[in-house]
Amino acid sequence: MSNKVYSAGLVSQRFWFYEIKQYIEMLNDGKTDKEIKQLSDEINVFGAVSASRAKEIFNAARRRANVLGKEMQELFQKLNIDNQKIVTLISVLMLNDLLLEFMLEVYQVKLQNGIMQLSTTDYKAFFSEKQRTNDVVAEWKPYTYNRLGSAYKNYLLEAGLIRENGNVDVITPKLIDSRVIAWLKSINRLEITEVAITITGGA
Repeated sequence: MSNKVYSAGLVSQRFWFYEIKQYIEMLNDGKTDKEIKQLSDEINVFGAVSASRAKEIFNAARRRANVLGKEMQELFQKLNIDNQKIVTLISVLMLNDLLLEFMLEVYQVKLQNGIMQLSTTDYKAFFSEKQRTNDVVAEWKPYTYNRLGSAYKNYLLEAGLIRENGNVDVITPKLIDSRVIAWLKSINRLEITEVAITITGGA
């Protein structure tokens, strides 16, 4: 069994596209993380429903925006909304190995085989395999798997990479901007590049 440490943190985190977009815009306007935190604390700049939610949104948006780096932060505002959503998903993939492996082992394989749909069984099979092969995941409760599966589905929905159709989700590939592909190669995230190229190739 592998002892690779995975996180189930996405069960409580939303996609938060507009908040991350807003965070990147503020960085591009010259604001610092500290100044953005002050805006979040004092005037609730992200429109959170509570102080604890505001803190959670700030922390997630900060990590996701900053993991992209200055080059992508500047490029982000030049991309169309479809690609901004894809880059937002990429920021999560850069921080969450388990979701990245789902994209490589399930979403990408489906596209490569021309199977343009995901079902609840696909999510369950992915977590069952991780449970069988990883010590950390083996200790999670079924409740965690179910919530993570729902979170992954919501991320793909909000990124525009699936749409609901009855009991299955139809895979909807996107044309990814070549500048995003070039950036991924430049930072040596080849596994994410592979996913991105597959998504574009299916469009």
